[in-house]
Order: sequence, then C-alpha cells, then structure tokens
Amino acid sequence: MAVVAFSDPDFVNDPYPAIAEHRSKGVVPNTDQGGWWVLDSDTIWKLIRDPKLANDPASADPDAPITKIFSKSRLSMFYMDPPDHTRVRGSVKADFAPRRVDEYTSVIASTSKTLISRLPDQGRVDLAAEYGDLLPMTVMSDFIGVEPERRDEFARWALIRINGIFDPAQGGPVWENATDALRGYFEERLAGSDDGDPSLLGRLVGVTELDDQEKVDLLLIMLGAGIITTADLIGNTLHALLSNPSEMELLRRQRELVPEAIEETLRYDSPALSVGRILTEDQDFFGQLIPAGSWLRIMTAAVGRDPARNPDPERYWIQRPNREQYAFGGGVHFCLGLHLGKLEAKIALEALLDRYQSMELAPEPGSAVRRGTPGFRGFKSLIVDVA
Repeated sequence: MAVVAFSDPDFVNDPYPAIAEHRSKGVVPNTDQGGWWVLDSDTIWKLIRDPKLANDPASADPDAPITKIFSKSRLSMFYMDPPDHTRVRGSVKADFAPRRVDEYTSVIASTSKTLISRLPDQGRVDLAAEYGDLLPMTVMSDFIGVEPERRDEFARWALIRINGIFDPAQGGPVWENATDALRGYFEERLAGSDDGDPSLLGRLVGVTELDDQEKVDLLLIMLGAGIITTADLIGNTLHALLSNPSEMELLRRQRELVPEAIEETLRYDSPALSVGRILTEDQDFFGQLIPAGSWLRIMTAAVGRDPARNPDPERYWIQRPNREQYAFGGGVHFCLGLHLGKLEAKIALEALLDRYQSMELAPEPGSAVRRGTPGFRGFKSLIVDVA
C-alpha cells in the first residue's frame, strides 16, 4: 500500500501513485505530522476558499508535530489569519502586482542572459543546478536587495532553511544556525537601510504597519515562496518537455505556447503539493468525524491528476483544451508571487529555446534526480545533452 506521508521516501520521490490509490477515500490520516490529508477535488476546491478555516498554529492541536514545526519556523503570513494576515500581506501586495512585476521583465531577462552565457554551447550540462536553480535565487536576491558579494552565503543559508522546514532530519543545529544567520542578516540590513534604497528591504524600512520581527519573518518566507517553487517550476517544465519530445518540438514551432506549457506543468507536476488549514469546528469528512483544531493538508496537486477534472491526466499536453489546477492555492491565501514565478519560468524557458537547437535528457540512469524536499517537488539535477 502506498503511503501518504511527508517523510516517506517513495512519497517524496513521487506522490502521485499514493494520491491515486487513496483518492476515493477523500481523506486519509497524516501519519507522520498529525491531522489529515484531503485528496478529493470537490472538497479541496471548497476548503481552500473557506473563510471559516484557520491558518494560525495557535488555533491548532498543540501536540500535533506539524503545529510544532510551523510554530518554530515562523512562516509569517502563510500561517496567519485576518486581520494580521491582511495587514502583513497588504504591506507587500503592491510589490507583487502584475503591473509591478512586468516592470521587472528586463531585469529577469538580463539575469537569464548572463546565466545562460556561462553554459557551454554544446555538450552536457546540468540545467537544474547550473541554470534553473540560479535564476530565481539571483532574481529574488536582487528583488529583496541582497548585495552581490553576499549572495553565495545568502543562497547557502536560504537552501538550508528551505530544505529543513518540513524535514525533521534536516531541522537540527545546522538549520537553526542558517535561520539565525538569515535573521541576523535581515535585522542588520533593515537597521542600516536608507530611504533611497529601492529594494524590498529598503522599502520595508518605512513600513510602519509591521514591527521589526514581522518584517524579518516576511522576508524569510519569501525564500521558500520565491525561490524553490520557481526553481522547481522551471525544472519540472524542462523535464516534462524533455520527456515528451513531440511537445518540445511543438513549442519550438509555436513559441507563443510557452505560457501554456508552464500552465500544463502546474497541472501535471506542481512544485508545491499542498496547503495547510486548521478546522475551527468539528466536521465530518467522508464518514470521518474530525475535531476542531485538526490540521488539514489540502492536497492541491491531486486536482491536476484527477481524471474526473482532467481527462488523460498522466499525459503532458501543452494544448490541452481545458485544464484545472490549484497550484497557487485559493482564497485569501492565494499565492502572492504567482505572476513573478510564471514570468521567471517563461523567460527561463524562452532563453533556453533561443540558445539551444537541441536538448535531450542524458540517457544514463541518474540523469534526472529529484530534490527530495518534503512538501515540494522539483529536480536537484537535470543532466541534458545540448547543441
């Protein structure tokens, strides 16, 4: 029997067999972190929009392992409820508005061009580690305002923190030291920034709606929200295209379909698997009476592979006439950075198509290695033969 559990290696590597096996049950216990997984698409649609559900760990069962994880991680607006959520999200909402993000197009394109110029003209290259990971890390560092000379250590801290949030095996002293280093860095920068700094760090200095720790917490969550998910969107799209050569060729002929390829990836191989919510009253789900305070891990990735919502769901099909996916969640917690993430993925893919006339996944075993970060889904390595 396939297991639905953050810590199960098979589930981390490929969650979809377990999702398919248990989908008809609607909900199954979240055995390693407490609470329940929600797998039914209709229920997912309702719950991600339900204003009666909570996100603040203070409303949850204090003994559930996941409560302790999120309380320790201080995930800012991700796990806040109104009015605090409204206040914190509102302080940066304008920075991620579509019009503001579009103004960043030339910066992202320039960064992509610089990174891709370092890759060989032909031969073998790791397009995940040497390109897909570096673009969002560089873009978000610039967006936040990290000095170029400190980006390497910043990236190291950020990846340790991201990888350890859901993985107890990586949540020890190394994780704590990286988190403390990031906190110290942001506190130092916020204290030293001036009003002329155009970065997000500089702008937050003058935001009176947030206290200093709220500003630091907000900056910390942008590492996961703005870096690993975008890197995984790039990597998952590349892998899907490399695994489906006819779709790659279609994209070369019709470059206007690049946004559709990204949307299909969000359905087929979503970078984020789920969102969390907390019951504020006892509820019955598929014959299971689940008490108030229970965590619900709402498996948004399940919708994309649900045959009732997306016929032939195991097929990666760029020109799919209709698709349904909730990769960016819903309700008041709908992903703030979706426009920036999609834009980065679009520019990244277009740059690769411009640079290389041929891209093929290396035939040797181990050419595509999953990142293995619980809660996320992407590639640590994609070894590709390019020309």
